[in-house]
Amino acid sequence: MDILFSAIVGDLVSKSASFVVSKCFQQQPGIDMTLQRLERVVMRIDTVVEEGEGRLITNQGMLRQLKLLRQGMYRGHYILDALRLRAIGEKEEEDGGLSHSSSALSKFIPAKRLRFSRSTGSGSCNTEAQLFGTNNNIQEELQRVVDTLEDTMAGMNEFLFLLESYRRILRQPYGAYLLLDNCMFGRQMERQRVLNFLLCSNATPDLAVLPLVGPIRVGKTTLVENVCKDESVRHRFSMILFFPEGCLRDEAVIDLKEDNINRLVRHQNCSSQNRLLVIVEIAEDINQGTWRRLKSSITGMTPCGGSKIIITSRSNRIMSLGTTEALQLDYLSQEAYWYFFKSLVFGSTNPDEEPKLAKMAMEIALEQRQCFTSAHIIADILRDNFNARFWRTVLHCVRAYIQTHLHMFEKHPNLRVRVDEPVYYWRMEKSRGYFLISKYHQSDSSEEVPRISMRDILLERGGTLPRGEFEAVAWRSRIPPYYNYTISCKLQEPQLTVGRKKRVHQHEEHLI
Repeated sequence: MDILFSAIVGDLVSKSASFVVSKCFQQQPGIDMTLQRLERVVMRIDTVVEEGEGRLITNQGMLRQLKLLRQGMYRGHYILDALRLRAIGEKEEEDGGLSHSSSALSKFIPAKRLRFSRSTGSGSCNTEAQLFGTNNNIQEELQRVVDTLEDTMAGMNEFLFLLESYRRILRQPYGAYLLLDNCMFGRQMERQRVLNFLLCSNATPDLAVLPLVGPIRVGKTTLVENVCKDESVRHRFSMILFFPEGCLRDEAVIDLKEDNINRLVRHQNCSSQNRLLVIVEIAEDINQGTWRRLKSSITGMTPCGGSKIIITSRSNRIMSLGTTEALQLDYLSQEAYWYFFKSLVFGSTNPDEEPKLAKMAMEIALEQRQCFTSAHIIADILRDNFNARFWRTVLHCVRAYIQTHLHMFEKHPNLRVRVDEPVYYWRMEKSRGYFLISKYHQSDSSEEVPRISMRDILLERGGTLPRGEFEAVAWRSRIPPYYNYTISCKLQEPQLTVGRKKRVHQHEEHLI
């Protein structure tokens, strides 16, 4: 009955959205039918993905198919939301009921500059192309997306049949945003891939090595730590050793003497067989001599075999070290990021009931460059204040903050954050002040953290802020390894040259 009720409600919502969009594109008679087809196929994909995520799937082929469906789900929702929000904005303009600031916002309706990730043959979304430029090509692009998603669903008959053979995962009835906030979003297939590698028996007595490659701050450490917290992994290995980045420069550490092991051990299980799990983090490449010595030390400690190594790096050169196919991570696609951000921001509230807020939320999400930390920080303050004026102020602050950095450094601020470069972050005050974030820290949940949070700085709460440089908590992760992310900052305005400052102010006035 719950499934039937959800389907009926979803159908009513989709029909109302379809009506709004079709009214705004009456000059294209085929768009209404195509839009209905898209809504139907997205609803079918939603159902299959939800069923798949509720099953303990271990087969890699099945996981790849589920990931393909999930990408289709994100893409479909992204396009439907963008079209609907664009249509609502244009309808408001026609009705003439917009204020000056709201009218300015309508010029930046998401679908007018919507970027759509085109999948490669491997299923990854690495390149982006403009999806909707004018009304003339909406029908053509929409038709292409619908055909692709319908073909994807048509090829899933075997997947649906095999899905019934996997046991269900018992879950508490969390809300969508609580579930996303407490799980590793977008990495289900990758997590299962690492689990399968660790739990399967070696065909040979040699050390098994899994290379894990990806750009900076893509989540390599989080993925590995999350898997290492799994009880089945902890039961299988007698010891889990962690070599952090830069640790292998110390030759004494590589020999795995007892004193060194105590510094490296993350978990110990005396009841398990003598197997080691070794996690090695390196920035780029590893010296071949160092690599041979490390493998020799591990083999010497566990002569019976069964030990395994996971090595993570930003460089593809480590892929040749693996005894199995390397696992490559990339940043989320824009469609997946919007799905994640929307769930965090609206929580248990239906975004369709707040179209003005949804439009601004999508604009904010498009500006974030798929940054997880920004998603949590901004979603936290938006979710606690469902007020259009407040959200509009946040949107203006985000845009001005980005333009300031583009003028000063010719680089998006969230790209600077990824490589630990200083940024001038925005604050919610009339003068639209900034504060300088100079350093970033990552610490375990057991360590003490500052009393001041980034939320306090943004919203100017908690009394007068300290003078000079001070520490603040940016975000506390709710998934293993439960890191605390702190910043060193001080209240300081960006030092712009006269010419650049004038351009920034002109851009801000244009937004308002």
